[in-house]
Amino acid sequence: MALQQRVSAELTALKIGKTFKVVIDRCEGDYYIGRTEFDSPEVDPEVLIPKSEGNLKFGEFYEVKITDADDFDLYGTLVSE
Repeated sequence: MALQQRVSAELTALKIGKTFKVVIDRCEGDYYIGRTEFDSPEVDPEVLIPKSEGNLKFGEFYEVKITDADDFDLYGTLVSE
C-alpha cells in the first residue's frame, strides 16, 4: 500500500499547473468534488474545488486548473472564461 501511495502521489503531482475538464459529482464540506474527463469514479483521483469558486451544478463540466495535489486528490480553481 505504501508503494501505491507513493506512485499515486507522483502521478497527481504531474497534474499541478494543468487545466482539465472536470465533471462535478457532489459536494462535501467546503468543496465541490469532481473528476477529470479521463478519470473513473471511486478508483481515480478526485478534484476538490472550493465552494467559494461559485455555484457549480452536479453533472456539469467546468474547466479547472489544478493548483495542488496530495497522495490521492487534486485541488483546483475554475478557469475564467
